[in-house]
Amino acid sequence: MKNFARVVSLLFHPMLLTSYAILLMFVLPTYLSLYPYNYKKAVVLIIFTATFISPLLIMLILLNIRKIKSLNLTDRKERFLPFVIGFVLYFSAYLITLNFPGGTPLYISGFVLCTTILLLILLILTFKFKISVHMAGMGGFIGFFYVFFVKMNISEVLFIISGFHILIIHFFVLLLILSGIIASARLFLKAHNPIQIISGFFTGLIIGFLSVFLY
Repeated sequence: MKNFARVVSLLFHPMLLTSYAILLMFVLPTYLSLYPYNYKKAVVLIIFTATFISPLLIMLILLNIRKIKSLNLTDRKERFLPFVIGFVLYFSAYLITLNFPGGTPLYISGFVLCTTILLLILLILTFKFKISVHMAGMGGFIGFFYVFFVKMNISEVLFIISGFHILIIHFFVLLLILSGIIASARLFLKAHNPIQIISGFFTGLIIGFLSVFLY
């Protein structure tokens, strides 16, 4: 069970959610899906490098020089430096999306900006509180895509697989189930308590909903 919880925590690590979101926006039935494959690949690779590979490498360096005890950052006081570095890297990723050759769709740069703002808020909260970054990421993910669907006026049917219609409601139910699984995994690993889980989720959800003002 512990190994399953670790795998879940890794697969839905907050640093991966930005790349997942960009991929998802490129495959959903909107004008974003019409962009050339090479363009999509370039955007995803750049975002993945800036928001996952770079932070991971820096975290490994911090671990090696003993600035942090583990990559899990279980100690609240250890989170400050990685969060500052993460904020700088994510803000840099946002600037890259603004200056990407050929331009970047507003929703792509908007999600990166929302993630950057969320990270800044988590950084500020870290001075006094420890909340779940995993759940903040999932909350932000759900809140952002709610706004995305409303603003893009997407049809109720997202995909048709073997005759089965995947609807918007199915999408959000799946995200909520995933959030529950991730929350359970974090609790099982004793990385957080229920208050930290709930506060993290709703902090992210609020920031995700506030992205409505970007569009």
